[in-house]
Amino acid sequence: MRKAVQFAGAAAVAALLLSGCGSSGDGGKDASTPSKAPEAAPSTAGGDGKAANPTAVEGAWKGGTTAAPLVLVVAKGTVAFSNGHRSACMGKVEKMAGMTMAVLKCTDGDTTRTMGTLKPGADGRTLTVDWKNGPTEKYTRTDDGSIKIPDLPKLPDLPKS
Repeated sequence: MRKAVQFAGAAAVAALLLSGCGSSGDGGKDASTPSKAPEAAPSTAGGDGKAANPTAVEGAWKGGTTAAPLVLVVAKGTVAFSNGHRSACMGKVEKMAGMTMAVLKCTDGDTTRTMGTLKPGADGRTLTVDWKNGPTEKYTRTDDGSIKIPDLPKLPDLPKS
């Protein structure tokens, strides 16, 4: 039950990020805090050690395998990650030491994927994430709706009083 709730939470977060839901009462102002890093640096492919433009990593990304799917969603400086039914993580995209980083906190306390360097491919369709305490993973951008948000699990009936 606990894992189902964690996955359902990650699915809900991903759905909100993908749909762009949020308050519209901001008067047209961006609610995110702008980075203090200069924006003049162009987006670059991973592997050359240069920072990527944070907007180059925005979107829905899928990786892993059918048995162990990985989903990474980046929107407006917020990032959500799920590795199937095992963990759900949420955080921010930040510039650190000239690199574009995903800084996450996971619901299950796992620290394998809490900080990762985001390196978009030159084609704009791939993203490599080098996790500080974990693996280096390759993701593919998905614009075709192939990331399916699962239905919430059926909850048990409430006891009768």
